[in-house]
Amino acid sequence: MNTLDSPATAQRIVTVLAAAIALVSVACLSFVLIQYTAGATPFTPVMAVGLYGLPVAFLLLITLLLLRINARRRR
Repeated sequence: MNTLDSPATAQRIVTVLAAAIALVSVACLSFVLIQYTAGATPFTPVMAVGLYGLPVAFLLLITLLLLRINARRRR
């Protein structure tokens, strides 16, 4: 039975969240780079999302790793 509290659902949520944050962060970083090469001043919130998004995604991947280790130990 796959309930909301099951490890597989939590792993799926963390995986999708980490991937989405990483993709948005890379898109923001490329947008800032395009603005910088065009000579415009980059928009500060977009730069912040780009700078802080990748470390957050990395921390979520570490969380996913810990969830997987915990699930394997329970078997």
